Amino acid sequence: NVILAQRLVRKLCEEKEKYYLKESELKNLARYCDLNRILEILREEKLVKPKQTFNKIPFFRPKPTKDCPEGYKGRIGIFEVLPVTETIKDLIVKQATSDHVQAQAQKEGMRTMIEDGFIKAAQGITSIEEVLRVIIE
Repeated sequence: NVILAQRLVRKLCEEKEKYYLKESELKNLARYCDLNRILEILREEKLVKPKQTFNKIPFFRPKPTKDCPEGYKGRIGIFEVLPVTETIKDLIVKQATSDHVQAQAQKEGMRTMIEDGFIKAAQGITSIEEVLRVIIE
């Protein structure tokens, strides 16, 4: 059994603007997620080099064009899949806090929605801003 959460994010058009995160942007992002964990996931997925840091990872923003006025076209899902293991089941039965359940699930390998969003942002499919827009709503 699993528990699934999903949100739809807009996909970037073919023409997009490449940029690198500034220190101030990284500090802001750290309020919403564990950047070290995300960097490790990006390494596991072989989307970044082993020693690469966030300020050297290219991300993308929408670039409005005549054919794609908003810089986005179509949508794709970002997901969070929580396998209900015996440990997770016990926590739920004991009415553990959602933070406790999430921490245990992440220890067991669950990826959060924001982590899945960062994977898609690092692949140039969507933007970090779009991921944050749908998650923070």
